[in-house]
Amino acid sequence: MCDKCQDNIKVSILVAIYNIEKYVGKCIQSILDQTYSNLEIILVDDCSTDTSGQICDKYSFQDDRIIVIHHKTNTRLSGVRNTGLDIATGDYIVFVDGDDWLAADFVTYMLDVITRTKSDMAINLVNFTTRDNKQVTAHEPEIWSPEKATAELLFPHIAIGAWNKIYRRDFIKKNGLCFRTELFTGEGYRFISDAAQRANQVGVGYRKVYYYRLNNSESATTKYDIRQSKGALYTVSGIKRDLIIQTPNIMNAVNQHIWLNHFWNLRQILALGLKDEEGEAYQESLHYIKENMFSVVKGEYSVSKKIKYYLTGIWPAFAARIKNLIFDLKLKGDVIHYDKMEKRN
Repeated sequence: MCDKCQDNIKVSILVAIYNIEKYVGKCIQSILDQTYSNLEIILVDDCSTDTSGQICDKYSFQDDRIIVIHHKTNTRLSGVRNTGLDIATGDYIVFVDGDDWLAADFVTYMLDVITRTKSDMAINLVNFTTRDNKQVTAHEPEIWSPEKATAELLFPHIAIGAWNKIYRRDFIKKNGLCFRTELFTGEGYRFISDAAQRANQVGVGYRKVYYYRLNNSESATTKYDIRQSKGALYTVSGIKRDLIIQTPNIMNAVNQHIWLNHFWNLRQILALGLKDEEGEAYQESLHYIKENMFSVVKGEYSVSKKIKYYLTGIWPAFAARIKNLIFDLKLKGDVIHYDKMEKRN
């Protein structure tokens, strides 16, 4: 990126933080180490009970680009990100989860994608993970229509968090986009699907510059919690209700996601041994998966997924137990592998 751009364009990086003392230092340091320097770094601590808040304060003394906000009341992720949006002054907005971290060229690359494509938002199709550190062969940024981007997010064929994306701040403000505080989970999913439908177009990158952590056993994405799956069903039902683009492809996508969330709900119930206590929810998800299997298979264009969804629809409870077993083994492997890697470093 040109020096003039570096001087004139400010990027606000909003980091949500709650009880992640083990990881937050690595996240903040990766932001400070960006090759792009015109940054506003907003760290919002949501009433952490560990030392996460103190770690943020320590870094703020080292770099005047850092702003630390300590919530007096826990607001969960939606409230944290809304706090960041309210005070951000950058031309562009980036969200980072506090247990993840960035490659040194993250901002440079994402800013290049969104400015070259002249888009209101840009997404990146690939990520590093604690399981996969291999870079891909990058190619020129693409431009997707709001319809295509929304469908790809709703299926979902790409990562559905607010992270690893970049947004024009004036686009967010003009459309009144914010994170829904009434949602228990999926607030980022709601935000990006609302944004994609309203964007002039969506820039698409294909280079790994974001490290997504898979080995945090305390993360909401790695713990079994029936509130997560029920909350996800509520969120995606609201997305479907409020769609402003309703092409056949988008309807196929959102209906498939509802189906997948029923499967997730089944997984949670079985993993937590709540089949009796959550009997009504169990039967509802079981019925939904079986009854809607053929329409979901028909709407999916990946042959491997068609086969997987077909088998899931025939034996949903068995498939859920197998999926949980695989998930648990992978998480255990991720934790062991990363702990060994950290000790070596």
